[in-house]
Amino acid sequence: MAVVESSVPRCAGASLRARLAVLVVCVPASGALGQEEGAARLRGRLAAEREAALAERLGFLDVGTDEHAGEALAARVGERLSALLALWRGDDPVAVERFLAADFEGDAPLPDLTPARVRGAFRLRAAPARSERPDGPPLGSAEWAAALGAWARRVGAGPPAPPKVKVIAVEADEAGARITARVSAHGTTPAGRRQHDAVWVCEWTAPPDGGEPLLRRLRVETLDEVTGPPTVLFADHARSALGTAPAVDARLGRGVEAWGSRLDAFLEVSALGHQGVAVGDVDGDGLEDVYLPQPGGLPNLLFLRRPDGSTVEGGRAAGVDFLDLSTSALLVDLDGDTDADLALAMGDRLVLLANDGEGVFTPRAVHDAPFAMSLAAADPDGDGDLDLYVCCYVSPYADETAPVPYHDANNGEANLLLENEGGFAFRDATAERGLDANNTRFSFAAAWEDYDGDGDCDLYVANDFGRNNLYRNEGGRFTDVAASAGVEDLSAGMGVTWADFDRDGHMDLYVSNMYSSAGRRVAYQRQFRPGGDEQTRAGLRRHARGNSLFRNRGDGTFEDVTLAAGAEMGRWAWGALFVDLDNDGWQDLFVPNGFVTNHRSDDL
Repeated sequence: MAVVESSVPRCAGASLRARLAVLVVCVPASGALGQEEGAARLRGRLAAEREAALAERLGFLDVGTDEHAGEALAARVGERLSALLALWRGDDPVAVERFLAADFEGDAPLPDLTPARVRGAFRLRAAPARSERPDGPPLGSAEWAAALGAWARRVGAGPPAPPKVKVIAVEADEAGARITARVSAHGTTPAGRRQHDAVWVCEWTAPPDGGEPLLRRLRVETLDEVTGPPTVLFADHARSALGTAPAVDARLGRGVEAWGSRLDAFLEVSALGHQGVAVGDVDGDGLEDVYLPQPGGLPNLLFLRRPDGSTVEGGRAAGVDFLDLSTSALLVDLDGDTDADLALAMGDRLVLLANDGEGVFTPRAVHDAPFAMSLAAADPDGDGDLDLYVCCYVSPYADETAPVPYHDANNGEANLLLENEGGFAFRDATAERGLDANNTRFSFAAAWEDYDGDGDCDLYVANDFGRNNLYRNEGGRFTDVAASAGVEDLSAGMGVTWADFDRDGHMDLYVSNMYSSAGRRVAYQRQFRPGGDEQTRAGLRRHARGNSLFRNRGDGTFEDVTLAAGAEMGRWAWGALFVDLDNDGWQDLFVPNGFVTNHRSDDL
């Protein structure tokens, strides 16, 4: 047998695993097959096995193929509602009426709206709750077709795209089906760009001849209108800011899926893209730079800002263009010399690098940190230097483990508190400080904040697949008070951010979770987990509700004001942030969201 080796390029930090990565492929030394043909055949076989395994795992996801026949029903009537709303301009009322039952009765798609509230660049209006609206006569099919066109004209000229539909609940009945759907539309008016978000309850009847379902009843439960400035407030300047050098464009111009199909699996190219970003002034010029960790096999990138707003990629010169799978980074002063050092989570280890003050880094320490996902720095012991909290996440998507039970798992990897002893010496103080309590969950993110106003840093940890932690700092030792404080938030925790959103002097809490239309549909059906206990069903339903906003009462406890504030629907949310986007003195919320869809757009 012959061995074909392909070594990866060398870069800074020779002791790191990136230097040791080699692709080893065994092929026949002689015979009919040449080395290239043998390697290609091996790659083809491995790819076929991977595709077969994936098909076996995903086969049950096709709607209607299992006991949840309601999913097929939801898909059918959802498509029917989308087809109806494609006619919302009102140009063909006869075509609209063909979607409606002969005895159709419905609310106007555009109820009367409250007076406008002006907040910065935005004007906000809403329909009163349906229970608070006067009961007027329902519209018949011809009236409703006309009202549909009036709604489209209110949303804006354009012509705007048809509204988008997400079915969030479905229930079959003898006559047909009843669904609850989120309906979203946007357009442009002389007053500015306009967006409508509504919740509709629709009853559909199935004709006896087996034809398409017809809409029999329609209730508009809620409708919110937001009118913004005519031009967008934010524009994508990634190209101008990060540059268009061929090397940079080649790395960032492809997504995770493309790199995953080109790089060897040994290099750990995560299919989920959990890489993170760090911002800080690396070279001491007063401008904040951007460090961008990358999937395994791709060099990490360091974008150094210039006074004209452009950047130069300087990862290699700075000694930080590592090829290891990198999952999180912090640019913080770890040694007290006022410049930004680098803490970098690389899969199963934490690497600490010292900045020489001019933007060149030297590795100083390495700590074991299995499945390190994210980092948070603070001075919880009040000794004047920064300690590090490491969140460890065992990915069920990569077959590393399965959360048990799914909605309240406690079989993850333990998080770490690394205390700074000076000179880049850090020690594991997790147990000593009481942070080993409830510490085997699937932790995604953590954030330090003095929520109780006693002068020291407390810690909130957002955990996937279950309950979160709120560790109160009691003189240097921590106690998990999440349950008594009312912020366990049993859900799919993915991010956390603190701010005083109501300006009462107390720090409030927002937790990013998962808003899943499919989860809401399935978990609320009567046939869901028959014979199961109600507590478990409630926990699984809570998983799909979405994000959580907790108002600090100032007495050590929090009030869940999520629904009253309209803050739950952030879609499949990740690391949300409180930030005053319009400079009006009030903290807004920015919520990034999304998930892996590959070539399908209808799987979430």
